Amino acid sequence: MTTITTVTITTTTTTTTTTTTTTTATTTTTTTTTTTTTTTTTTTTTTTTTTTTITTTTTATTTTATTSTTTTTTSTTATTTTVTTATTTTATTSTTTTTVTTTTERPIAAITRAGDSIIGICNTIAGGSTGESGYNYPSNENPPNAIDNDINTKYLNFGDSFTGCSGSSPGGINTGFYVTPAISNTSVVAGLLFATANDFSSRDPITVTLEGTNETSTAALDSGASWILIYNGSTGIDPSIDPGRQTYVSQQNFSNTIAFRSYRLLVTSKRDTDSSVQYAEAHIMGYI
Repeated sequence: MTTITTVTITTTTTTTTTTTTTTTATTTTTTTTTTTTTTTTTTTTTTTTTTTTITTTTTATTTTATTSTTTTTTSTTATTTTVTTATTTTATTSTTTTTVTTTTERPIAAITRAGDSIIGICNTIAGGSTGESGYNYPSNENPPNAIDNDINTKYLNFGDSFTGCSGSSPGGINTGFYVTPAISNTSVVAGLLFATANDFSSRDPITVTLEGTNETSTAALDSGASWILIYNGSTGIDPSIDPGRQTYVSQQNFSNTIAFRSYRLLVTSKRDTDSSVQYAEAHIMGYI
């Protein structure tokens, strides 16, 4: 005889609803872990049969219910992205040392001044010795008037034999003066500045020579060998147009780098035929 035992196996299904909450926080990460545990139940049914005469076959049915354990891990990652822009400003201070060499040129000024030692001469050419000096000019129209800064006075020189200075013909040619400026013993001449006299434009000097020397004795100043030619050219007076009486004309500048103690100026031509040469001012200009 067979006894059939019916075992009813009930399977319980557990549904787990996992809710994921995302929390956003600044620089905070929250991790939520949900663990679902399923209990495994093993049911063993044992039937015991008592044997007397009849043999009973015992059927043991073991039902094993295997429950899978599912672990659901919900990871909530709160990601806060902070973008930090670091701006680095580097201020570089560069110190540049610049050496500027400035050359300041000395202004040209009158080397000759009122009161300087000045001697009138005639019958003299550049490089030559002084021919004669003396009363070849009126006493009130003498050489000092040429450097007195007064255009109302003048220096007039006849420069002919009639007034004691032979060899100056036509009248006034090869006349002039030599001067020793008191302001400096080492002046550097760089120009001439003339002003016309009060009358007779025919007596205007048109061209001149200028020489320099560092000799000091009268004998040396009278010797042509002592003088070095610096300039040979115009006085600045236009030979064809009268600039007017008692008028300064354009300064005549020239190149020279040699310092001198004394200067000699000689008239080499004049505007027209006349008995003399005359001028209100004849300044030697340069660097003191």
